Amino acid sequence: MFVKNECLIDEAKKSKKLPNIVWAIILTLIFMNIGSLIGAIGVTPLYLILNRFNIFQSNQDLLFLLITLVSFIFISLLVFIRVKFIEKRQFSSIGFNKNNWIKKYSLGFIIGILMMCAVVLILFIFGFVSLENNPTQPIGISALSGVLIILIGWIIQGTTEEIVTRGWLMNILGARYNIGIGLFISSTLFGLLHLTNPNVSFIAVINIVLVGIFYGLYVIKTNDLWTVCGMHSAWNFAQGNLFGFEVSGINVEVSSLIDLNLVGNRFISGGIFGPEAGLSATVVLLLSIGILTYLDKKEYFNSHSIY
Repeated sequence: MFVKNECLIDEAKKSKKLPNIVWAIILTLIFMNIGSLIGAIGVTPLYLILNRFNIFQSNQDLLFLLITLVSFIFISLLVFIRVKFIEKRQFSSIGFNKNNWIKKYSLGFIIGILMMCAVVLILFIFGFVSLENNPTQPIGISALSGVLIILIGWIIQGTTEEIVTRGWLMNILGARYNIGIGLFISSTLFGLLHLTNPNVSFIAVINIVLVGIFYGLYVIKTNDLWTVCGMHSAWNFAQGNLFGFEVSGINVEVSSLIDLNLVGNRFISGGIFGPEAGLSATVVLLLSIGILTYLDKKEYFNSHSIY
């Protein structure tokens, strides 16, 4: 199932530098850590500008989270520099084909929202969620402006992580070795990168690896990064600012349409890490991988015009 569509792998093979596994992992860590450090400095002017607006003066948590998420753009910049000036290929070759890109991203965003809604539905049916009676963040209609503002941050953050892991790492290793190795390493590293997150658990890491496998398979089958960027951003956005959960263990209580709490057995609900650490998310992710595999067998991705 890993040899059907390898256009992005072919593009990666044109690179003047194809790192081995060890160096590719090190470069990924450099992108993430050095990019974050540069970003913390680079977004300072933006912070000073935004801090003048009333919405941020009254909700400093919103400003801090937005600035943190926006700073991820500097990670993408490091990957751009690597691809453009060291590997000597177009940045679009990592999966950013301009054809139908808005439709592709929108499709991914819808899929990401639906996947998280499916997780919440399972939790609701079996009694693992409750409504917060004393919210400490703006909720409902009054929170709409903050929700839309923070969406910008999630778009940047989700896109950046996909650029690093699926757009660059998976394909560059696929070109050096084979796409199966690229998928395994990128998905596993994606999960391990969350080990330092607050309240992380074994199930959380496994689920994040499954997310990586799902996104990776989608990129392999479609040669498209836009859609998984939409999925990733929507998945995080829905968790934190549609339903009010923690996102990968991080408290993002800045504005939410609904403020829900996870209750009961944390192995099912995810507990204080958020839904990603629960078996309900495991079920949805495995089903999503199964549906993707089924659609591929039916040659859906070969016949659908959006690709």
